[in-house]
Amino acid sequence: MRYRTPSKRSKYHIPKEDYITAVHWSLRYPDWIKELRTLPDTSKAITYDTDKVQTSGGYDATAETAIRREELSKKVDLLESTVREVSGDLYEWLLKGVTLGFNYWQLQQLGMPATDKEFYDKRQHYYFLLSKRI
Repeated sequence: MRYRTPSKRSKYHIPKEDYITAVHWSLRYPDWIKELRTLPDTSKAITYDTDKVQTSGGYDATAETAIRREELSKKVDLLESTVREVSGDLYEWLLKGVTLGFNYWQLQQLGMPATDKEFYDKRQHYYFLLSKRI
């Protein structure tokens, strides 16, 4: 994947480092979704990690899992709400583009109903907003 930051003349210009951070942050989305789906349901049973139990007397697996779930949910919600705010009717396409690394031509073959200029403009706007929010 090439990292082409918006030019300094663009209304969505951000520093290269912020742009790369937003790109990599977005590419973690599938991992977060997978982790949310596979986190154990600690409401029915508590599982203890022996190392943590021995080193700290107050280890609470249920609380740690709940905190991790909340952190992941906030990240997923932030990403999805930013995509929704930017894209409107192209939500699912922009989401695939920024989280799975698809470019316009790949999405067009899957049936995306937007022009390349429209898609790339929305993607730049998304990275601009996300870089301000994370």
